[in-house]
Amino acid sequence: MNYHDLGEHVGALVTLMGVFGGVSAFLLWRMLVRMERKIEDLSQHFCWCREELAERFVTRYEHEADRQDLWEAVNHHDHDVRGRVVR
Repeated sequence: MNYHDLGEHVGALVTLMGVFGGVSAFLLWRMLVRMERKIEDLSQHFCWCREELAERFVTRYEHEADRQDLWEAVNHHDHDVRGRVVR
């Protein structure tokens, strides 16, 4: 086996490895860009959903003022000996 022939093949092998490395880097970059777009879309959708929910539901203050009697009944009551609720 002649070492001179091996040197010619090493150059071609290094060139092929460079080409495959470049293609792999490009595909990885493209995948990361697409992933970044999807994450950005998800973030925008999440923020939009939170804004929409704030408009659809009553605020906590309104809820507490409307349900104060129920809150008092649930959280501030006693039980008699038999286990019945006593207010």
